[in-house]
Amino acid sequence: MKRIFCLLLAALMLVSAVVLCACGDEEEESSVVTDEKPKEDEALVPTLGKTDVHKGKALRVLSSYEEGIMFCKEPFGATETNSEPVNEACLDRLTMLEQEYGIKVEAEFIDPWGTILDRVEQDYLTGTTSYDIVSTGLMDLANLAAQGFFLDVNSIENSNLHLNESWWDSVSHKDMSIAGKLFFLTGDLLVMDDEYTTCMFYNKGLVNDYRLDNPSDLVLQGTWTLDKMYEMAQTVAHDEDDGVMSVTGDDVWGIVCVLFDTYKLVMGADAPQVVKNDQDLPELKMDAEYNIKAFEKVKEIMKDKTVTAVREDYYAWDNPDASIVVNQFYDGKALFMMNVVSAVNSTEMREANISYGILPMPKFDENQENYATTNDPYRFYCVSIMQNTPDVEFVTFALEAMAYLGEKMVTPEYYDRTLKYKRFPDDTDSPEILDILFSNRLIDISVAYNWDDCIQYYNNIMFGNGDVVSYVEGKRSAFEAAMQLTLDDFAGLGI
Repeated sequence: MKRIFCLLLAALMLVSAVVLCACGDEEEESSVVTDEKPKEDEALVPTLGKTDVHKGKALRVLSSYEEGIMFCKEPFGATETNSEPVNEACLDRLTMLEQEYGIKVEAEFIDPWGTILDRVEQDYLTGTTSYDIVSTGLMDLANLAAQGFFLDVNSIENSNLHLNESWWDSVSHKDMSIAGKLFFLTGDLLVMDDEYTTCMFYNKGLVNDYRLDNPSDLVLQGTWTLDKMYEMAQTVAHDEDDGVMSVTGDDVWGIVCVLFDTYKLVMGADAPQVVKNDQDLPELKMDAEYNIKAFEKVKEIMKDKTVTAVREDYYAWDNPDASIVVNQFYDGKALFMMNVVSAVNSTEMREANISYGILPMPKFDENQENYATTNDPYRFYCVSIMQNTPDVEFVTFALEAMAYLGEKMVTPEYYDRTLKYKRFPDDTDSPEILDILFSNRLIDISVAYNWDDCIQYYNNIMFGNGDVVSYVEGKRSAFEAAMQLTLDDFAGLGI
């Protein structure tokens, strides 16, 4: 299973998302530092050994973040505890990094989203870069990588990164590489990658009221499929008064979602937009027979306006009132809601007067071997190393230490204690469900680079009511040209 969690990458990434408001018992909270201190003759990080060669150095981080998603105001460089176990674990990680190796972390944050692109480009071109690594959403990082601002970690000489170890997410790294080049790192270094993994929430009260099968049992049995989800949604959805389904009355919906959830459901069917060939290059496969079947099944569900409330059917995506649609779930008027894991931290979820559980995206059918889920490419946090960082050996040393300590110190607090047992205090199935959810994650590299705005391909087909084959036929040349331009850029920059 991919290791996935870790907060505050103190140097890296945000002590993010889990906002963990401690909903659990006090005895659940305990220090994780004491047990991890090495014996006097042992190295804190086995892959790095005992050394003081980097004593007095600082890992410099530039990151974007939204304060509302985090419970620690300055996750990379926090100096005060707020009594949250995860935050304390992150602070302890920084302390141990400095005590053992003499390394500090210095972080600068850019808010809001988007401005980090201009900042990195301007700094690089003017020679004023004052940071070693950049941490933000994958799409922004891909944009910057294509301009040659980041190092290919697979070609770093004398690197201290042991990317095959369990504290790195080797599966995601394989998905994110292109032509054998890897510009983005994730794993126990971070937590925002986990927070923006897609999932589905369900209303337990409605499951009981309508005497439906327990969705968690279906997941564990391998029978949680698109057809089963649709059947359950049809059973629950009904009009309360005037014969017309509405998102402003008391009608009960089977599913509430946004149009982009079409893509997430197709990915859940293990039908990514691209597959990579033996040269590690993506090839557009939306028009493959299996992908077409997956899309058509998803389209049927999304287009059923008696069962599914899609935000864009009622409001423009940026309309201030658009949240009314998904809020049907928080108000207890919807069986299923597609979202990302961090939704458990939202005010709406915490204040919702419902009992809820979490699920992976449903399979295409029972023949699908594993559940599959993707991420929010805009906010799936990773880390990239600046091409012009003055001391690459030190940067890789610090990142390796942070990731290792993340696995040992932060992940247990974030994942095992907080996410599993505090966010789902009345859901005894959630620990196993979360393991399944995170161990089968897919990252679509074409969407990360967004060649020919392919992130909108399914949305465009849905809006136009067209078919996949003719749409892809008209788009293939533009997609391949955009991808080739990226490859040419890499080659021209000597990457």
